[in-house]
This record gives sequence, structure tokens and C-alpha cells, in this order.
Amino acid sequence: MNKVEIKELRGEDVDPILELAFYAFFPTPGNIEQIMKRKPYMKEDTCLVLYENEKPVSGLICKPIPQNVRGVLKDMCGISEVATNPEGRRKGYAKKLMKLSFEKMREFNQGFSTLYPFKESFYERLGYVSFPQIRTAIISAKSLVPMLDLKLNGTVERMDFDEGFESYKNFLKEIRLSIHGMGVLHDAELERYKDEKKLWVVIAKEGNETIGIMTYTITGFWKDARVRDFYYKNSLAKYLFLQWFAIHADQIKNVHIPIKPDEFPETWFNDTFWGESGKIQSRDWVPSCMGRVVIVEALNGINVGQGQIKIKVTDEHCEWNNKNYNFEGKEGKLSVEESPDYECELTIQALSAVIYGCYNLDDFVYKGWAKLSEENKEKIKNLFPKISPFLHADF
Repeated sequence: MNKVEIKELRGEDVDPILELAFYAFFPTPGNIEQIMKRKPYMKEDTCLVLYENEKPVSGLICKPIPQNVRGVLKDMCGISEVATNPEGRRKGYAKKLMKLSFEKMREFNQGFSTLYPFKESFYERLGYVSFPQIRTAIISAKSLVPMLDLKLNGTVERMDFDEGFESYKNFLKEIRLSIHGMGVLHDAELERYKDEKKLWVVIAKEGNETIGIMTYTITGFWKDARVRDFYYKNSLAKYLFLQWFAIHADQIKNVHIPIKPDEFPETWFNDTFWGESGKIQSRDWVPSCMGRVVIVEALNGINVGQGQIKIKVTDEHCEWNNKNYNFEGKEGKLSVEESPDYECELTIQALSAVIYGCYNLDDFVYKGWAKLSEENKEKIKNLFPKISPFLHADF
């Protein structure tokens, strides 16, 4: 009979989870040292590893990542490196670890969770719902050349990542306050990008105020610039960045810019989406991220619209959420209290979809998430206006 044991690992003891992740996500056999270099940046992470007969066969990493949830910073847990060796697969080990991770989140009062799935249907059964797919705008640098005629009242400064790290980190945390769904990795992990020295940082300023941060790499002469971060407070910063790449028109072919769901780069400037170069595509190397409400009471205080509705929540994996709740908007903030009765029933998937805000309520019946009257739908729409989330953090 197999002996199964789960251990919680931190600090210098995280080798087993990195070994599992190496087999699952890297070319193997190979140089495992490339993933072992991550250890110094995992100081704030909690690793859960399942051992079968004293051999590590499955594991995951829990990352503390504050997240903007409808305008308010909330404690969130990012789940990464969910991996099981072949000899441990099809035994329910990943599901067992995920359920334990929810208990850890409750212990640390992390009311929300996000991840990048290896299979969306697996995580949906665990309560997660998909965010909009991450998109990339691919624009010919030559098509941006006319932008050099714009007289912009601002400046840009390029520096290496080490030099620009503090400005980069501080601006991400500032802009996070205005982007629903945005999470920024903890400081220890952000240090990895600085130490890897693989990114340029460009800072846009209006006078002495930083109004935008962009990071990118150039893949070679007459090849492409690939932007990793593209954040701006106003249109001036955005056009300063686009003008910056226009200056590179004799050096690079295309610019790859990540865009949020509410951005429409085809409206930024004429003639940038003609021909073979100009296009918008989904990011191809990873599915869209997913999110979940882990503690319903953690929704207290988020920004909402007007109204009130009583909901019975069902959550198969976080039993502490299985209650009736009164959700009410009070002066623009959500109040969540237990209720003796309810008007409608939502699964945790449905509630998570409502909170993250990118779903059509009419779809819920086809997903098996809820049965809602038209009156219920109107109440939910008024209380939780539709909004598109953008996670930002890669993990």
C-alpha cells in the first residue's frame, strides 16, 4: 500500500518542487541548474509537495500577490508550478494539493486566487474562471515613423533594468491601483528580473512626474522588439512610447506590445494595421489566466454599484463559503453579511465570474453555474457592473 504524505517546504528546502517543475515544463533531460537558480527569489513562497513512499511526485507553489479587486487591494494567492511526475498522475494528487492550498489561503486570509492553467476545465471544477485572453499587438516599426512629427511635451529615458528597477517596481505598484485584476509579484521575485539583466526600461515623464513605464528586449538587427510591460497614466505616455519605437524603424522590423482587454491599438494611429505586419493575436505560449474567490467575506469593501441581493453560495472545495449572503452596495462599497434566506443560488464559479466581471450572466445556465431570474440578473448587473480584469503578473 502506498504511503502518501504532504510536506510544506520553504527557503533552502524547495528543491523537490523545482525538480518536479523542471520535468513538467522544461526540455528534459537537461541542465536542471537553470531552474534551481530561482531558489533565492522564492523567500516568500510556500511550497506544498506530496510524497508517495517518501518520493516527491506532485507539488505546487503558493505565491502571496496583492491584487486589485474592483479598485481595492486584496490579499491574493498565485498558484504556480502545479506538477506531477508520470508515476503519480491520474491519482488525484494535484486536486488534493489544490484543496490543501485553499486551506492555507484561508489560514493566511488570502481571499482570492489566480493561476495559469495547464487545463482550464480541471481548474474550473475547482472553482476558477477564465480571464480574457492576453493579446499582443504586432506593429511594423516603419508604420510608426509618421509619429515622429508629433510634438510631445514629455521626455523618455532608457536605462538597464538594474538602474531602473526601483522606478519600475514603484510605478507598477502605483498603476496597479487603477487596473482591476492586476497583481504584482512580491519584491523577492521581482529581483529575479533585475538579476537576469534581460530587459531595457524606458520611463516616460511629464515634467518631473513619471507617467509611464515600458520594458522590452530587442531580438536582433532587423528583427523584433518584444515589449513585456506597457503601462501609462495618460495618452502622452503612450504616444511617447510609440514614438520611441518609431526612432528604431531602421533597426527593428516589428514591435510586439501586450495589450489589456480594454485597449484597442487599431485606434491609436492610422495605417499601423495594414499589410502582413499589423495584427492583433492572442498570446500563444500559455492559456488565459484564471481567478477564484476563496473567502466570500473578503469581498467586503470592494467598489460596487447600487443595490442589494441575497445569494446562496455553493462551493464544493471551500466549505466555509457554503452560506447565504446579503450583498449590498453602501456608498459605493460592498457590504457582505450572512443572511437567513436567499433570492438565488450561485456556485463559486458564478460568483467569481461576477466579481472579476467579464462574463455574460445569460451564459451561467449553460455552464451549470446558476439559475437566475431576469430580476436577479438586473440586480447583479447593477451591483457588479461589467469590467475586464488584467492580471499582469506572470508566474
